[in-house]
Amino acid sequence: MREELLQNYYKKRKFFIIFLFTVIGLVILFAFFSYQLVSSEFEKFINSKLKSAALNTAFYLGEDFFDRAARGEVYTDEDVDNTLNLTKLAQNEGVDFVYSMIERNGKIYFTASSATKGEIAENKLFNYLEEYSCASKKLKNIFKTFKPFYEITTDKWGTFKSILIPMKTQEGVKYIVGADIKIDKILAKKKEYLKYILIFSSLMFMVIIFFAFRIRKILKSEMEVINKLQEKLEKEIAKKTKELRELNAHLEERVKEEVRKNREKDKQLLARSRLAQMGEAISLIAHQWRQPLSSISLLVTQAKFLYQKNKFNKNTLQKCSSEIKNSIFYLNDTIDLFRKFFKIDSKKEPHHINEIVENVLNMQKIILQSKNINLILDLKSTQKVSVFMNEIMQAVMDIIKNSIDEIDKKDIQNPIIKIKTEENKIIICDNAGGVDEKIINKIFEPYFSTKKEGSGLGLYMSKIIIEEHHKGKIEVKNEKEGVCFIITLPTSTQ
Repeated sequence: MREELLQNYYKKRKFFIIFLFTVIGLVILFAFFSYQLVSSEFEKFINSKLKSAALNTAFYLGEDFFDRAARGEVYTDEDVDNTLNLTKLAQNEGVDFVYSMIERNGKIYFTASSATKGEIAENKLFNYLEEYSCASKKLKNIFKTFKPFYEITTDKWGTFKSILIPMKTQEGVKYIVGADIKIDKILAKKKEYLKYILIFSSLMFMVIIFFAFRIRKILKSEMEVINKLQEKLEKEIAKKTKELRELNAHLEERVKEEVRKNREKDKQLLARSRLAQMGEAISLIAHQWRQPLSSISLLVTQAKFLYQKNKFNKNTLQKCSSEIKNSIFYLNDTIDLFRKFFKIDSKKEPHHINEIVENVLNMQKIILQSKNINLILDLKSTQKVSVFMNEIMQAVMDIIKNSIDEIDKKDIQNPIIKIKTEENKIIICDNAGGVDEKIINKIFEPYFSTKKEGSGLGLYMSKIIIEEHHKGKIEVKNEKEGVCFIITLPTSTQ
């Protein structure tokens, strides 16, 4: 028995390691796709800024300027004023350069442009109709296609991301307005975003590792309890065996001792069943955590985006902080829920029968949602029942888990699980096609299972918990679409 329990423990540990590395892989994917998303949004932001700067350049200069520029009626004083004013416009728009150009005889000429602080200080400004000798083929063909475009160009001023927009005055004069941002600035900003994403991903790694050690500790503790229970059981069996030999003549005493042995065996099977459920609990916790972790990620990304747009204020900080705190409380509540479930009940207590169903669904609703199972509830009972809460929850969970496995196994389309309460009864039905009538009377027997890797303990332990531990009753019957389990529990006098 001990070897079998150890074998199961190593299986759980293997699953735990696979699960841990899977989650780590998901965090890495999250970091990668987050960076891709932020980078894409930043590119859109840069494109929008360039377009705004270029259009404002056209608005500032006005159509009259380009009509006069085509006639050569722009003079030095106006050219200098345009340079200084366009420099202020570029600073206000957050770009490096804004400018306008026209085309003559296949060559591109500046009509107006902003300048750097160094150029202004040294009086090295653009002259009206100064040729742009570094013009790309795309730029030279723009008057033929007359379509705006973005491009990355390198000239004597550096490497830039540019927008070039062709326009035309009412007199028919064609001209170009453009804006540039240095590629170095764009790359530096992307590196900053990447740094923030890596910091957040590192924090997520720390949280995952922390909870991984917590879960590992729980598994190890549970195994120690089982080992102690096994040792205690072996000593008890040895002791009782000796007593039975001495009292062999007294059949009544022998029967009593056998009953005790069977009860101890049931306790061992119950502990083994709960250990099996602990492995499933890791998967349930993972499902429960995905949504709040995603919410925290999106809130951080949104906050950084708002900060870049100078829209991040105290109210936004308080809102983000409150929502992140709620998500963390939800993660903590999930751990508390599962920790309470694995505690051993010391005595029966009165509970509303609907409370049992609701507690189970709090642990399994994410699994039901992930498998697109339609859950139909009809909780009408107002009765209280006297139960060991965690044991009865285990029985109900095993029945629901059995329905989920059958739905998966038979690939049911539009799967449904119905849970109904009335008086002191819990009724659980599904549409998985029911149980073969030839074996329906055997499903509560120990080690009987229709699953390839099934242990045959789930429904057997449910029957033991309900009928022996609680003096209740569990029944099974086929309906039109599937199978129904009816659990009847003793009502509470309190």
